[in-house]
Amino acid sequence: MFEMIKSLILITISLILSSQFLPAQEVLRGEITDQTTGEALIGANVFVSDTAIGTVTEWDGTFQLKVPQLPVDLEFKYVGYNSIKLTVTNAKEKIMVAMEPSAILIDAVQVTGNRITQKRRESPLTIESIDLLDIKESTSNDFYEGLGALKGVDLTTASMGFTVINTRGFNSTSPVRSLQIIDGVDNQSPGLNFSLGNFLGAPELDVLRVDLIQGASSAFYGPNAFNGVIDIQTKDPFLHPGLSASVKFGERNLMKGELRYAMVFKNGQGQDKFAFKINGAYMRANDWEATNLDPTSESDADASNPGGYDAVNVYGDENSTYQDYSSATLACDFPGLKTFHRRGYAEIDLVDYNTENYKGNVGLYYKLNPKILVNGGINFGSGTTVYQGENRFRLDDIFFWQGKLENKQENKFFIRA
Repeated sequence: MFEMIKSLILITISLILSSQFLPAQEVLRGEITDQTTGEALIGANVFVSDTAIGTVTEWDGTFQLKVPQLPVDLEFKYVGYNSIKLTVTNAKEKIMVAMEPSAILIDAVQVTGNRITQKRRESPLTIESIDLLDIKESTSNDFYEGLGALKGVDLTTASMGFTVINTRGFNSTSPVRSLQIIDGVDNQSPGLNFSLGNFLGAPELDVLRVDLIQGASSAFYGPNAFNGVIDIQTKDPFLHPGLSASVKFGERNLMKGELRYAMVFKNGQGQDKFAFKINGAYMRANDWEATNLDPTSESDADASNPGGYDAVNVYGDENSTYQDYSSATLACDFPGLKTFHRRGYAEIDLVDYNTENYKGNVGLYYKLNPKILVNGGINFGSGTTVYQGENRFRLDDIFFWQGKLENKQENKFFIRA
């Protein structure tokens, strides 16, 4: 019992002695207001300079802050106001701080580059768009496939390399009445009379915006725009300089890589004068294999016929009249037989399903003056893929290119070849 009392006394004495060496805590009180209006600033930051000691103001602009000693250097910060530094020597005086609003003056900014003018937006057109952020967030193999999420759009994927966009309910694998343009240039393939999706389009890293215009657009874009317009706008190197790269991997041995580089040159007065951009993209994948061996809807025999049948993904397996044993007379001599079919060739034995695509563009831009721009360049694309129409076709080593030369003043005129 005596030892316990002795221990309690020693602990008490130790606490009393140690408290004598603790630093004194000074409590500072104050209020922060707007210098112009006098209104209280809620949530303003108050902290001791070069430390993590701080607080924020209450709803009425007041604050309390404990500091280890005086004098102390305080800093006051609030978004939209100039910061203030103050040295406090007396904790009994209330700190009154009036913060001055900060103003940053910048040159006027004009936003341009919108293909659809305000007058056209007021016309009876339905316009759906995706921009840079939508393209970056797309989980699809290509931004072009992301267009299928837009309202009123039917997306047909014929193969890994060939995607077809349809609008207004005209779902077709050959959208001959849909117009696709890249920077104002028709992207239609002369041999097929329609655009090959993005297989021969712009690399994804160079796409700034895509406007998909539904409705009767012929009045604005000509007769080829009866079913709609896909307007792809690429990046201006004056506004988007630098180096960017992208790599994607996925199922079916999918690999896609892209690289973009743009550079701007200035004149002696520090004004943008010349710029160029170079883009390249490569994609490879194992395409979907056509392995459906079920009888077609037009087959006159089912899978149980010993003489075979017309299968979906087998070519050359049709029958002829002299191979028909289903008549009453012949059925007596050859019971159980209906028709004989040629064996044919399965598509998987005929087609190489390795899809490959490479494309790119080179653009040169020169400003005659701050308003008039001359630009020119070449877009090209090539590769191998499968095209699905009424029949399936393998497009092997196709090559497509376009050249453009243009002189324009934004929202005034353009001369294009």
